[in-house]
Amino acid sequence: MDKNLEKLHEIDAILAKLVDGNDLTAEEAEKLIYHIYVYDTDGMHYATWLGALHAKGETVDELLGFVNTTAKLAVKFKTSGFNINKITDLSGTGGGKFKSINVSTCASFVVAAAGFTVAKEAYYAITSPTGSADIFVAFGVDFPKLTKEQVEQVLREVGISPKYTPFISPKLTNRSKLSRKYFGERQIRVRSPLHLVSNITFPLPMKHRIYGCYSEKYLEVLANLFKKLGFKRSLTFYAEIGLPEISNVGKPTIVEQ
Repeated sequence: MDKNLEKLHEIDAILAKLVDGNDLTAEEAEKLIYHIYVYDTDGMHYATWLGALHAKGETVDELLGFVNTTAKLAVKFKTSGFNINKITDLSGTGGGKFKSINVSTCASFVVAAAGFTVAKEAYYAITSPTGSADIFVAFGVDFPKLTKEQVEQVLREVGISPKYTPFISPKLTNRSKLSRKYFGERQIRVRSPLHLVSNITFPLPMKHRIYGCYSEKYLEVLANLFKKLGFKRSLTFYAEIGLPEISNVGKPTIVEQ
């Protein structure tokens, strides 16, 4: 038997539990996602997990397991030279029904100019005309080829840098390939658990965060997730026109943690 498939059989019971519509514990979710990221090279388990979890509805613990897995496999940045209390990211979920400019990307430059270090998690468009990564590519940034060392240097010297954690983390290489296959090559334009929390993990510690979401129903889920992750304060928000931003053209709902 193929060694990867043999390892994937270790999560058969957890995946079956999820497909049957049952919630997973954070530990079960972490084990499931770890095995998928590391051993699922053809993407069948990956697609099953994404579809089953989103159809059931993501819980705080399931998203926590997702974030913990990414953090475990991601490269770590050196904290020297950074003010930990002034590191943040303005990335949100994306995926809003109302299509606009990339608000969080524009705002990131303003926040960085105000003296904060903005570690901008970015990826290409999935459900919108442009993603944050598309903007940086248009600026001339060779996005997929950015290295950990380049991101660290630019963050220290400039105060803002784009990056996508799976691109700069060797242990997340397979996860990156699966995402590109699923959303890039196959062009599957649907929301998924990846929208909700892919942009939350970064190899530097953060204490404060604002986070726009494409749906009001996830605001408290995400606020509780930030609490469990040890954030001192966060704001999650949604505007009723279908925008994952604080908006003046549609009533915003904001949850403060």
